[in-house]
Amino acid sequence: MLDELLKGINEKLTRIEAAMAAPKVQARYLDIQGAADYISKTYEGMRYTMGKFPKELPVTMIGDTPRVDIKDIDRFMLNRKGR
Repeated sequence: MLDELLKGINEKLTRIEAAMAAPKVQARYLDIQGAADYISKTYEGMRYTMGKFPKELPVTMIGDTPRVDIKDIDRFMLNRKGR
């Protein structure tokens, strides 16, 4: 009887854990480190790229934190493809 009770509790916990592990929302605006990770660059490399291509990778300030739109990053990467 105790085994059945523990089995039921375990099944409910498993369902709760699965619900909590639902897919996370992808952020649209990334900080510099997030943008760098997104395109496999270093933090310093991303800062350099943002400085060299300010029109293609515009920065949005949210408080004191610079953010880059993920759509701008995707567009930038597509435009650089094959160069």
